Amino acid sequence: MTRGLWACGILGKVHGLRGELYLNLSPDGLEHLKQGADFYVARPDQDAPEGAERLVPCAVTRAGGTDRRPLVRLDLAQTREAAIALQGLELLAAGGELDELPFYRVGDLIGLRVETAAGLLLGEVGDVLETPAHEILQVCTPDGASLLLPLVEELVSVDAEAGVLRVVDGLLDEPAEESRPVPDTAPHENAS
Repeated sequence: MTRGLWACGILGKVHGLRGELYLNLSPDGLEHLKQGADFYVARPDQDAPEGAERLVPCAVTRAGGTDRRPLVRLDLAQTREAAIALQGLELLAAGGELDELPFYRVGDLIGLRVETAAGLLLGEVGDVLETPAHEILQVCTPDGASLLLPLVEELVSVDAEAGVLRVVDGLLDEPAEESRPVPDTAPHENAS
C-alpha cells in the first residue's frame, strides 16, 4: 500500500539552546502533526535533478508552543547549531490517522476525464497547481479553454478505476444558452 505524505510546515526560527524550532504551518499542518505517526524532513538532494528532495526520517521528540506558533524538537537536532541547519526545510508526516485520509499523486490525476455528477463532460485534468489552501486542478476543456477547480473532497471525487474525476453539480455555471429571437406567432394582417 502506498502511503501519503502530508505537509506539516516549514521549520523556522530556532528557539532556545536545545534544538527547538518554530513550525511555520502548512494548511492543516497542525492536524497533520497531531495525527501523524512517522515524520520526515525534505532535504535538497545534490545527487538528483534540480529541485529533487531526499526524505530523511526523523522523530518529533517534543511538540509544544501554541496552535498558532507551534514548536517542535526533532531527533535530528539536539543543539541550537544543528537546529539552525534544519531551518527552511519542510516537515512531513505519514502513518497513523493520516493513512485513513484520501490522497492522490499528481501523476494519477493528470489525464483523468472530468465531468459533473450528472455526466456533463468538462474536459480532462492537464495539471495540478499547489496553492496555500489546497491543490487546484487545471482542466483543459474540449474547446481548448482552461478551467480551474479546487481539489477538495466536498466538491470533487476521484474514481481512479473508471478514470473519472467528478465535480458536484451546481459548482460551475452551466453554459448560457444564446439568446434567440422569440418567433412572432400573432396573425399578421396584410396592409394594402
